[in-house]
Amino acid sequence: MNFLGSWNEERYQELLNYLKEKQDLKYKEFYSKIICSDNLIGVRTEELKKIAKEIAKGDYQSFLQFNKSTLNELIMIEGFVYGYLKIPISELINYLDIYLPRIYTWGQVDGLVLNMKEFQKKENQKIGFKYAKKLIHSKNNWSKRTGIIILLSYYLHDIYIDKTLELISKLKTNDYYVKMAIAWLMSVSYIKYKEKTLIYLVNIQDNFIYNKTLSKIVDSKQVSKQEKDFIKSLRRKEEKISKKKYKCL
Repeated sequence: MNFLGSWNEERYQELLNYLKEKQDLKYKEFYSKIICSDNLIGVRTEELKKIAKEIAKGDYQSFLQFNKSTLNELIMIEGFVYGYLKIPISELINYLDIYLPRIYTWGQVDGLVLNMKEFQKKENQKIGFKYAKKLIHSKNNWSKRTGIIILLSYYLHDIYIDKTLELISKLKTNDYYVKMAIAWLMSVSYIKYKEKTLIYLVNIQDNFIYNKTLSKIVDSKQVSKQEKDFIKSLRRKEEKISKKKYKCL
């Protein structure tokens, strides 16, 4: 199927049929468990990126108008499209403000952000950081996670490391996937900026985030055994998160 042209209802249905042809039932079973959703066909990410790349080169505006589905694959294709667009970051952010409320899994968040290289460009860093800051203070937990993953992916460098750590270390949340994103960011920051990160890490009051960060640091191949032993010694006591509250964990 060619994805470059303009979109109408008939063409959109053809895309749905094409996705069904690409279904991998074993992948569907596996992926539905880790994203805690069965609202998917079971198409691998590589295929979704290929489709999105073509759409982004063609009449992507008409695709965005027709794509109102909540199906995981179509949500992810749209997210990948944004990553491939060559448009001003201000325009990209306008699209994201409309798109983000439709997200409902961590996979959709991470797939979107890790493919969105516009935030990496030097000329876009200032406005991108401001946008990430706005997102992490959103009431929507998937938007919060999006902001955190943007900072993790594009702002752990000399210019923004202090601002990023200050923001993240003060962030309070009861959401599991936001907590995990914070721990992921702090652990990656530790590998790059050990001393700076430890200063902020010890001041994190949430024991789950704190201990999960330590666990992720220990799991890293870039940390020596001696250092891992030290990190393990910093562990705090914590209450276990109830699996009844967070399905699929």
